[in-house]
Amino acid sequence: MDAREKLIVALDLAAASEALSLVDTLGDTVSFYKVGMQLYFSAGNAFIEELRKRKKRVFLDLKINDIPETIALAVEQIIRLEVDYLTLFTGAKQIETACARVRENKSALKLLNVTVLTSEESHFEEVERRARLSLEAGADGLICSGKETARLRALFGASAILVNPGIRPQGSAQDDQVRIVTPFEALGAGATNIVVGRPITKAQNPAVAAKAILHEIQAALESL
Repeated sequence: MDAREKLIVALDLAAASEALSLVDTLGDTVSFYKVGMQLYFSAGNAFIEELRKRKKRVFLDLKINDIPETIALAVEQIIRLEVDYLTLFTGAKQIETACARVRENKSALKLLNVTVLTSEESHFEEVERRARLSLEAGADGLICSGKETARLRALFGASAILVNPGIRPQGSAQDDQVRIVTPFEALGAGATNIVVGRPITKAQNPAVAAKAILHEIQAALESL
């Protein structure tokens, strides 16, 4: 498998111009990007369109939570953007309603529900509870720490998408993350994708940093 399909670079930047400059600097090295609330609220759908024009995959990380009908209406609008992943941070009824709207529109959008934020301490029991609620309600996958991925993969099998934020290469600053793992550890545990932000976006040479992480991903894939 192409290691690039495993790496999602988090564009946690304030301005579209800065984010697009980074995307163009990384070029073909990176094919998948996360757009979170800061950038989305700053640049909106026009920025998503710019990524799509560059043939990039998009993970829209908005952690949506509201009453079921409001979530369904929001999901219907997001479907039109043709992004790959969308995050929810919500309950079973909301997930069921959102999934129904995806099916009705015959969309390839994958809905991922957050278990516990990687900036917070947590016991596995709470992560498992949220994971079971999410997947039984129809979510395509989970946002979870790499520390829990192996156990979640064993519980829920190969089909669940497990995306790990809070990834830090060996020697990187921990920043505000608590439950962190390296790229090699995450892929070895069974992560579908890893999300890497500051170790790439704040690096002196982002392309070199991204390539080093891709080498680590490839090593993990070859070890499986």
